[in-house]
Amino acid sequence: MRTAIRLAAVTAVAAGSLALTTGVASADGTYPANVPGCAGGMNVQYYNGHDWVQGYVISTTGSYCTVYLHQSNGRWSSAYSNVSGEEHYTLQLQDSGITSYVTVCNSDTGRCATSASY
Repeated sequence: MRTAIRLAAVTAVAAGSLALTTGVASADGTYPANVPGCAGGMNVQYYNGHDWVQGYVISTTGSYCTVYLHQSNGRWSSAYSNVSGEEHYTLQLQDSGITSYVTVCNSDTGRCATSASY
């Protein structure tokens, strides 16, 4: 009887650990930052045991659009697009317990938008 109870407890703990691992991978997502003429944001992906962030920008009208990826540890990356419909990406940076966000700017209009932080 005790063996059955211990086996059930081990199975429950293992199932809980498995659910936790699955939950971590759900950090994947997109944090938009759009301004007229420019669509952009930040993608978050979980792989190899870490969260990774990457900014992207698309010029929707041929405007000069820039995305700036900022991290609270001082790291950053940027990319630009000035051809309608082309998508460009920043470097992919590891996010380990720090804050990351992007700013997308339309240089032709001077308007910028900032994504939510991750």
